[in-house]
Amino acid sequence: MWRRPNPPREGWREKIMEQGLVYWETELPDDGGMMPYWTDDAHYAFSPAEVTHMERATNELVQMCVVAGDHMIEHGWLARMGIPSWAHARVIETWSSEPPMVYGRFDLAFDGRKLKLLEFNADTPTALVESAVCQWYWLQDTHPQLDQFNSLHDSLVARWRELKDAERIPGNEMHFVWTKSETSGEDMMNVGYLLQTAQEAGLSCRLYPVEELGWNDAVGFLDPEGKHIQTCFKLYPWEWMMHEEYGARTLQRMGVGHGLTQWIEPIWKMLWSNKALLVALWECYPDHPYLLPAYFADDAPNDMDRYVVKPLLAREGANTKIVLEGATVAAEGPDQGYGQEGYVVQEYVELPGFDYSGPGANGQPTRPVIGSWVVDMHAQGIGVREADGLITNNLSRFVPHLISS
Repeated sequence: MWRRPNPPREGWREKIMEQGLVYWETELPDDGGMMPYWTDDAHYAFSPAEVTHMERATNELVQMCVVAGDHMIEHGWLARMGIPSWAHARVIETWSSEPPMVYGRFDLAFDGRKLKLLEFNADTPTALVESAVCQWYWLQDTHPQLDQFNSLHDSLVARWRELKDAERIPGNEMHFVWTKSETSGEDMMNVGYLLQTAQEAGLSCRLYPVEELGWNDAVGFLDPEGKHIQTCFKLYPWEWMMHEEYGARTLQRMGVGHGLTQWIEPIWKMLWSNKALLVALWECYPDHPYLLPAYFADDAPNDMDRYVVKPLLAREGANTKIVLEGATVAAEGPDQGYGQEGYVVQEYVELPGFDYSGPGANGQPTRPVIGSWVVDMHAQGIGVREADGLITNNLSRFVPHLISS
């Protein structure tokens, strides 16, 4: 595993924006200006053996998550995970009936030898445009003779086609929604890209902000044109939906048929998108080489001295704290509204460090996290994000990768 510099492509900003990465810049805090989110002057190189290692580990981890899901249900964890009591039956029922899922992303610590799971983004993962599209075109422009661990586009099209051919998408019609509260364009473009893959599979698709959906007591959920929504892909977290005006109706009218709506990702993903999954995995597979010890905060051993405190439902490192030898060495703040449901404590693992002196550099090494994608239940590619601190957050950069010859 190497981080290597390369000459930036002429007109790279225009290229990636045309490919859908309209959010290629990130605003720095405290009016610090803008910094590139996309990195065009460097890449990560992995050996074929390292790619095989990541692929096999990801495939094993997703199967382990099935066992962990059973464990959470059998031990009655749903309330402890912050899932409302009136949603428990639906989570459990869909876990058994298996309505369609499409994709997810594991975040991994990997130094070329040792690999550890950090968390699983199973409900609303983003970074899909840059992982599936932009870094593929970067490879064609810069190293066309080499390969990349990236089968995302073809596998997404194949997954939608599989669902279509199995008649699991009623009427072959899909609605795709995102929230207008995300203003960078990231959510909209990720959803728009997923819509494109569904269209390539032969599905009829519509795209709307979730705020524009309507309701009719006789028909159920409606799009802005008054059409019943039979199947809806939502880039909108289940834990938000549960606490909104139509949360209870969403569960009451969930399914396939007249007046019902099928949601992708399904509500059982609340089991996998919760950091309690890390605790369940450790209980089911203690000392597994891909796992770090993890506990509910109230149950964490007193002798842990190098650990990370994570809210059950946080994103982008929000409200995360790293403690080493009893001292807090990194904390992501100010408070971003996460943590009311509780916390988990996970053993700290050192990410590999590489020299970096570009925009946003703070004199510290940059540290990559591997985003390992699954489509359905199979590993299909990676994306690399790197941070200048110990916590991967919304200022972390995306760096393309290749497989070295």
